[in-house]
Amino acid sequence: MTGYDVDVLVAGAGPVGLTAAALLARSGVSVRLVDAASAPATTSRALGSHARSLEIYDQLGILGEIAPHGTRINTFVMHRGGHPNRLDFDFGGLPTRFPYMFNVDQVIIERVLRGQGAAAGVAVEWNTGLESFRQDEDAVTAVLRRPDGTEETVRARYLWGCDGGHSTVRKTLGLPLTGEPAHTWLIADALVHTDVDIDGVHWLFARGGTLMLFPFPEPGKWRLLDTTGEGQPDDPEQIARQFSAKLSRALGRDTVVERPSWASKFTIQQRAVPAMRLGRCFVSGDAAHVHSPASGQGLNTGIQDAYNLAWKLAMVVHGHADTTLLDTYDAERVPIGQALLASTGEVMDTIMVDKAGGTAHSPRDFQRQLIRNMSGLAIAYTDSPLTVPGGGTGGGPRPGERLTQIRAADAQSPGWTILREKLRSPAWHLLVFAGSEEPGGQDHPAAGAGPLPVWMETLTISRHRHRHDGGDGRVWDADGTVHDTLAATDGEWLLVRPDGHLSARGTGDAGLRAALDRLTSLHTAEPAHP
Repeated sequence: MTGYDVDVLVAGAGPVGLTAAALLARSGVSVRLVDAASAPATTSRALGSHARSLEIYDQLGILGEIAPHGTRINTFVMHRGGHPNRLDFDFGGLPTRFPYMFNVDQVIIERVLRGQGAAAGVAVEWNTGLESFRQDEDAVTAVLRRPDGTEETVRARYLWGCDGGHSTVRKTLGLPLTGEPAHTWLIADALVHTDVDIDGVHWLFARGGTLMLFPFPEPGKWRLLDTTGEGQPDDPEQIARQFSAKLSRALGRDTVVERPSWASKFTIQQRAVPAMRLGRCFVSGDAAHVHSPASGQGLNTGIQDAYNLAWKLAMVVHGHADTTLLDTYDAERVPIGQALLASTGEVMDTIMVDKAGGTAHSPRDFQRQLIRNMSGLAIAYTDSPLTVPGGGTGGGPRPGERLTQIRAADAQSPGWTILREKLRSPAWHLLVFAGSEEPGGQDHPAAGAGPLPVWMETLTISRHRHRHDGGDGRVWDADGTVHDTLAATDGEWLLVRPDGHLSARGTGDAGLRAALDRLTSLHTAEPAHP
């Protein structure tokens, strides 16, 4: 039995599933996106988007829709004895266009992503739960529970589980979510009458535990966190009194917290799966790893999971790659989930300790480490089969790292403005730095490398003006900023993955051919779907 009804069935229409469906659909993959919930969530959940996620939103072309609804966070503010101590974000050697955290309600992100999916022809099927599934050599046969209670059998080429911490996909596959529960915390969203800075995350020490405040874009609204776990979420008046009293003591002045619009008590889980792919099935986001919300990694890591896998699935579906390519999802993303357990666990333990009492790290050291871990900018796939080590002159991004290691001012240069727009295409890109005034001549780095794969687009970057600059495949780097920030010399080439990570770099057509041969060995196509 080889037939199927859809290329990919995505279970779960949260931010991870929405990202997965939108990316697949814009690459021409047929998708069904189902969720057992009756409608989109309206209550607040994840709040912070970090630098790498903002880069992804920009590459997807949706940052402009999200930005008006959020607020920029530039600092941690530690309070001791009523005195604030600002620790402004320091990204150090992690250049980015977005050197801050951006607080925006998950509801907004999901709404924008639903619009992206709808524009590509994918509508969320609400009230439609994944009941069960089985897979064979050719496809996955899934049973869906429809809104009227009837069952529908769907045969999909692949099943992608983005269905949260209680994932049906993960449980059916028998993937263990290994780890342990940690602490129980209380969280609430409320208006707070306070004069603390609204561009920071506040860290306060109260008797028996720690308090944290995260600003919403709405004036006066904050997310409040109490590490003692005290209080009853179903008694909002009591929660308001409790936070008012604790904040007043910690700040040294009267602080009034209004009745919260939402409150919850939860036990933090620190768990991750040992594999994120089993046959034709995948898990991403909370279905694959759950951890402390202290550093706001859940939504961000899940979206990055989806960004890693979607283009690989699209290549396989279109017959541009063998299923071997899908093994790199496990190779690249499982270590990230495992590393998060350690980093978020350390953040959680540190948050719960008053630095005045002494810990192993200074506040500044803690801040630098936290920024590095939260931002996602340091993630690199240096050991991936898709990474060709070496090459280049030693400067600029190295194979496995993200390409756009640039600051905001550089990103607005003429060359980078054009290049960033062209990199939004969901394809591999070969960037070639041509020295002649007529790009494409014999000194063009790709001139002798032979025909390129159909899944790769070539972009010629030159300091010299050409009559066709601005057209397909040409970038005029008028002031040399692209050359400088990438540490690229005329005659050099860079291979860039669809998710913006650098796969290889070097000089000369022989080196390019060798890199392409290595990559195409992983891209031996299976027959495309009819």
